[in-house]
Amino acid sequence: MSSDPVPAASTFVCPSCGIESAGQYCSGCGERKLGPEDRSLMHYLDIVVDFLTHFDSKGYRSLGYLIAKPGFLSVEQLRGVRVRYAKPFSLFLSINVIYYLSIALFGANTFTSPLSVQLTQNDYYPGFARRQVERQVQVNKTDFATFETKYNERTNVLSKTLIFLFIPIYAVIFYGLFRTRRPYLVEHAVVATHLWSFILLLLATVVPVIALALMWWFGTPTIAAVLASNDNGVSIFLQLCIAAYLVLMLRRVYTASYWYCASVALSIAWAFFHIVWLYRFLLFMITLHSL
Repeated sequence: MSSDPVPAASTFVCPSCGIESAGQYCSGCGERKLGPEDRSLMHYLDIVVDFLTHFDSKGYRSLGYLIAKPGFLSVEQLRGVRVRYAKPFSLFLSINVIYYLSIALFGANTFTSPLSVQLTQNDYYPGFARRQVERQVQVNKTDFATFETKYNERTNVLSKTLIFLFIPIYAVIFYGLFRTRRPYLVEHAVVATHLWSFILLLLATVVPVIALALMWWFGTPTIAAVLASNDNGVSIFLQLCIAAYLVLMLRRVYTASYWYCASVALSIAWAFFHIVWLYRFLLFMITLHSL
């Protein structure tokens, strides 16, 4: 009785270390054998998406919970369930990428404030801002137009990296309001990170959809123009969304009374754009002294 010979396992020479190995992985360094599927367009797109979002099954699962169950991810993180979900700051960074892709597509940036905004639309520190700018213009020995161009270029870059400053600001607020429930500041930083992940997702997806609908309705040429002309309505919508999300989030994380959580949520939502101006002040000072 005869049997067919068992085919020998295919081997390949590792391009990284030169060792000949059987199977798909190098026995020396672990390099994977390159196949036809690695040269496909779909594989390339998968790499790009993974690089931009760092999302895997944990990321998508976490995104679903972030939207559908406010505060759930924070509770799980704080009770030590971490393997099943994306780390809070990793989730924040991934959504931050989505937010800036949205800005690139639609041009609506809530947090970047060029010098003209700092000097003319600033109700909080206008005199201080003008004095600081005048001093820096003299120190740099340049004219205002040249200084403004450099300032705007620098602040546009810094606004993309300093947006994480909202996390410690809100962590301190939560610590002051709920320190008897959770005594460690880092616990409140986790909650603040998840809250700002949701806010950035809201700004990256829902606000552009609303703006596009308003553009179609009113015939406005750009998203920036339609947001500027409907600023109050969009602002109130954002504040209501943040308030509703926060009530559920605070109840789940801190287990405080409904009325206390509701009053805190409404207060924070009302103060949202005031806190944005605190961020803009920090951005203004850092930009000014980095020129």
